Order: sequence, then structure tokens, then C-alpha cells
Amino acid sequence: MLLEYLRDMNALREHPRFYNTLATNCTTTILTHAAVNPGHVPYSWKILLSGYAPEYLYELGRLNQSQPFMALQKRSRINDAAKMADQAPDFSERIRADLP
Repeated sequence: MLLEYLRDMNALREHPRFYNTLATNCTTTILTHAAVNPGHVPYSWKILLSGYAPEYLYELGRLNQSQPFMALQKRSRINDAAKMADQAPDFSERIRADLP
């Protein structure tokens, strides 16, 4: 996958292209590059509308399914922990302290 990213970056240097927020965004680009791997995530409209991507990954069994999706989503919200950790040197550990 790293080699795929490097090829794409080199191609952009030679032939720049505009960012397309619908068809070529952070989520779609990752999935496009990951397609070289066996068992990659199938493309779906839920990837184009990336707000649906977490639920789609849950439906595919790619996320922890020991609890309903809504509960997992709620437990995974790190906003408050991130605000409290702010510039702490152990920021990464603090925001993950209570995650599933």
C-alpha cells in the first residue's frame, strides 16, 4: 500500500489534479490504495458519503461488534478527552484511556 501511495504522489508531481470532495477524498483515496490487498473493503456509496463509512465498516465486521454500532460510536468519541489532554505529552494515551 505504501508503494501505491508513493506512485500516486509521484504521478501528482508530474500531472497535478484538482481535489474532488465527493469522488476523491481522504476516505476514497485510502480505499483505492488498499484495493491492492486481498480482502479489501468493497466500494460502496457509503464511502462516497464518508459519514456513513464507520457504520459500513461495522456492517462488514471490520469493527468491534461486541456491542451495537451506536454504543461503539458513542464510546469512541474522544472530543472531551482530547480537550482535557490538550498539549499533554501523553496526549495519545489519554485520549485512548476509556476506549473499547
